[in-house]
Amino acid sequence: MATDNASFERLSALEILNEARESNILNSRTIDISKQKTQVQGFSIAGVSRIRSGFLRTLLAPMFEARTMEQAVVESREAAGKLQALGIARHVEIEFDNAAEGQTGMDVRFQCVDGSRYALRTGVDVGDNEGTASVAGKLVNIWGGGESLEAHYARGSKTQAAFQGILQAPIGADPQTMAEISAQQVTMDNRPYSAHDEVRRTLSSAFRAAGGTHEVRLLASWREICGLGTAASPSLRAAAGHTLKTSISHTIVHDDRDSQTVPTSGSFLRMTSELAGLLGDVSFAKTQAELQTNQRLGTSEYIVSTNIQSGLLWSPVGSSPLADRFFLGGQTSVRGFEHRGIGPRDHGDSLGGDIYYAAGLSLLTPLPYVRSTALKGHLWANAGQLALLDSRGLLRPECIPTAEIKRFLTRPSVAVGLGLVYRHSMVRVELSCCMPLVAATTDRTKPGLQFGLGVQFL
Repeated sequence: MATDNASFERLSALEILNEARESNILNSRTIDISKQKTQVQGFSIAGVSRIRSGFLRTLLAPMFEARTMEQAVVESREAAGKLQALGIARHVEIEFDNAAEGQTGMDVRFQCVDGSRYALRTGVDVGDNEGTASVAGKLVNIWGGGESLEAHYARGSKTQAAFQGILQAPIGADPQTMAEISAQQVTMDNRPYSAHDEVRRTLSSAFRAAGGTHEVRLLASWREICGLGTAASPSLRAAAGHTLKTSISHTIVHDDRDSQTVPTSGSFLRMTSELAGLLGDVSFAKTQAELQTNQRLGTSEYIVSTNIQSGLLWSPVGSSPLADRFFLGGQTSVRGFEHRGIGPRDHGDSLGGDIYYAAGLSLLTPLPYVRSTALKGHLWANAGQLALLDSRGLLRPECIPTAEIKRFLTRPSVAVGLGLVYRHSMVRVELSCCMPLVAATTDRTKPGLQFGLGVQFL
């Protein structure tokens, strides 16, 4: 290990600490030892059953490059935290000692409690007008470098069957930077809002940085619109069959909310851009954005939340694929409307859209005679609009495009209401009394009581 060409005598770790203690006693003052020069000369780890030498060298490189006591301690803690974050160790105790005889500096030892090699989990997920029961298994630290292999199986009220396998590995021994390969097959029943089933078989690889703040994904997906009902519309029959999509997408997420379900402060931003058409028979550009803000009114228990969403799907040739369109409406979307109840429709089948926007304003209030902070009163207003960008939508040949776009932007479907919100540790529960105010002829309203269960709400 190289040493600095500095004009000081390097002291051992314990000598630094002893000198600080003696100086503190003699001079009755505090001595800062954090800037004292030292260097890690040796390292040992115990209690871990599987760890790869190459991974360990990468993990510990910053620690061996430290040149002060403070740097060595910080980098040692950082390395220990990464071992725990990757599941290699459940707990790590760090010990510092003098370097071996004849060397200056210090040695570092990690005393670990070995991490679990596997995990099994069952659960119930809710959201997007569906409840899903799932079982999952996970193998941890497969090759001694923090790799994991997960397998999921799920069934729900709309999802007939879903299988997924995910292989993840850290890059540079950093749990905040991950590479992923996944395979998935999902069969969905889209009735009653559209008389068909949909099967998706997907292979993808992804790179995540900054703890998932940025994600770049390469995807190949074979989709099938099938199982058409006897009352399926002509538009749905025209969209039936197989499509092959290959795409690249980028997602950026910023989230500093104090809660994902019922936040009282902070903001959430997510932006996704996707470009399809490298291979296969599907070609389009797609972008989607969501912004949520939450603010407490002074020191009161009143919380104001705003949410704005928008998306655009542009296909250079013909109509856009049904499987890639946006859908709007429902208790977690624009309240006061049925699930996928806003936008173009053909004989009762929801067709989705290529362009949309939605906005929500909510006021959470304390309830009289209720001490629990988990239960709140809720006043809200929602608005949204969805349209196709083809001859059935904004680009109808008999209409003036500018006039259609103006109508699209200025005449959204609107609903208001009041109700209750309950904050559970894993989910948000809503019961609302809804009153639709503005609706298009193709919209399906749902006045009266509406029950919502999920994580993300408008």
